[in-house]
Amino acid sequence: MKKNVFLIFCISILLLNFFNPQLKAQSVKWNPEYSFDKCNSFVIEFYAKNNELMKTKNIKTYYQLKGQDFLVKSISEIPGNGVETIIDKTNEVAIQIFGTGGSATPMYNAGGYKFPTAEYLKKLELIPTEEKKEILGYLCKKYTYTYKKIFGEIWLTDLVTLSNDVGVFRACKMAALHNTLSAPGFVMEMTTEDAKGGKTQMKTVSLQKDEKYSVDLKNVEVSKALNKVNYFTF
Repeated sequence: MKKNVFLIFCISILLLNFFNPQLKAQSVKWNPEYSFDKCNSFVIEFYAKNNELMKTKNIKTYYQLKGQDFLVKSISEIPGNGVETIIDKTNEVAIQIFGTGGSATPMYNAGGYKFPTAEYLKKLELIPTEEKKEILGYLCKKYTYTYKKIFGEIWLTDLVTLSNDVGVFRACKMAALHNTLSAPGFVMEMTTEDAKGGKTQMKTVSLQKDEKYSVDLKNVEVSKALNKVNYFTF
């Protein structure tokens, strides 16, 4: 009986693929080359429940002094394990480069994105505290939060005029979960802890350094994603 059901399922899939038009990737475009001249650096530290440091991850975000595009680069000590994501705001496309580093041949994927409307933004509610401290010379204020079974703290400063798109909040993928914060300011540090005692610390190491970086896409094969996704997913 199970074999018959499985056979019917397979035939149905074949018929569906035969009679339906072939799926096509979305129409997206990107620039043949991207250049950046500014860089922010961050570090993520992963701790076990006994506060033992288990893993450290370094990230750089490159952006333009005169422009709005940026690139998030996840650095790996293992050749071929690096990941880079270019956010092209003019063409509203993200180009993801998987397997960078060393002599490895990376894979490229391009996908369009859309900005969620205000009603669909996922906002993390922050609770202000009286605590303050300096981080890299900038006076920061501490906020706390609770999200489901996760809690933590965020240090914000209003002395940095950069967007959080080029800060640690986005570089560490926190924007994919929360999109935005209830309090204004630039995120300098963020900590998350779970009910089991695991902890992740995300820190800004340096800001607004002069550092050139470019990506040439003229002679590489870039695959295209089928559908647009939320801007904060990348």
